[in-house]
Amino acid sequence: INLYNDYKKKYGDFALTKMFNEKIYLVTNIKYIKTILDNSPNVFGVGNLKKKIFKSFMEKNVGVSNCPFMKKKVGVSNGCPWKKRRHINERALNTNKLHIYSSKYNTDIRRALFKWNNKSVFTFNDFMDFGKLLSSQIVFNTKIIHDDVFNMFKEANTLNAFSQKVEINKDVYNNYVKILKYYIKNPVNNSLVKLLLKETNNKEEIIHQIPHFIFPTVGLFVTTIPRLLVLLFNHRNVLKKVVNEINSLDKNDVLNSKKIYKLSFLRKCILETLRLNNPVVTTFRTLLQDFSFNKKYNFKKGTQFLILNNPILREKEFFNKPNKFIPSRWTPKIEKSYYAISFNQGPQQCPGKELAIFLVQSFIFNFIKIKKIGKNTSVKTNYIDKNNIPQIINPCTINIKLNS
Repeated sequence: INLYNDYKKKYGDFALTKMFNEKIYLVTNIKYIKTILDNSPNVFGVGNLKKKIFKSFMEKNVGVSNCPFMKKKVGVSNGCPWKKRRHINERALNTNKLHIYSSKYNTDIRRALFKWNNKSVFTFNDFMDFGKLLSSQIVFNTKIIHDDVFNMFKEANTLNAFSQKVEINKDVYNNYVKILKYYIKNPVNNSLVKLLLKETNNKEEIIHQIPHFIFPTVGLFVTTIPRLLVLLFNHRNVLKKVVNEINSLDKNDVLNSKKIYKLSFLRKCILETLRLNNPVVTTFRTLLQDFSFNKKYNFKKGTQFLILNNPILREKEFFNKPNKFIPSRWTPKIEKSYYAISFNQGPQQCPGKELAIFLVQSFIFNFIKIKKIGKNTSVKTNYIDKNNIPQIINPCTINIKLNS
């Protein structure tokens, strides 16, 4: 973030730099960032660096699909790979609304948390195991899935992707594909896989969409949730408001996903956590045609652009006291701003935004209820400088200890 601010001050709206030996323009002007996001993916397609990472096992994923503008010809359809993939993702994820399986997810989270009933210390591995369990239940609706489903991401998510071809372990890859094909052939009711199959019978397309359901879901429980807990336990006044909001619901509402989803202050805390420590740190784009920004900046087809999400989420030109945890700053208007790019903006905004927010709401709601946070339970966790929230709260070092 500090480096970004220096670049912005020194080089202006488009700062030419290099990433992994590739020339790329760092975009710092929110006006031009909005132009890029609003015109994705038809004018600004997937960035080359992102494409390299995805290519090894999910090159047909919606996140790396383009929709180039093409003049229609007689007898030829105006094909758009991104559009059809976006459609099936939006249908499966119930984009922009509470998911149809939200009650099931809330019940699954509640049951899993009851297994933590006798636990008082929580570390990275606990959240990792929890994330794998819930990801398996949400995507496949099974409690146990082979570890190679998750190992695929370890194999592909490597810096080698930028310098050479990724060599994925063949046994891991073959097992991963075999498992996905099994669940596509034998889909379990109330699973995201079953919802995908309602929209398309193209098995290859489905295989390439599934991983984008798995690793963000695991990521929520491994990074966002423990970070939120650390921030809440360091801000007792905010924690008290969250506890009061949760306790304002009737005790019979613990299974009422609609009421949990309407916990507005808790939602603001989630958005503020993602603003301060967003897990998606980069947005890459490739220019698919010659383009001019307000006739001031002209770029040729093939030009690479980079948007660094976290510095924008702490822009002092927009956010008051940007390095502080202030959940109350969030309004529907700010949420739609192009400074608020935790879930991106424009046509390619994350289709699972509302699902992700609800899963975090459900976890925090049930964790506070089951562990009786705010009553007779004291909490010891990592110290955070409240005046200058760390630019990265390392989830691997988070330790939460409850004392009744």
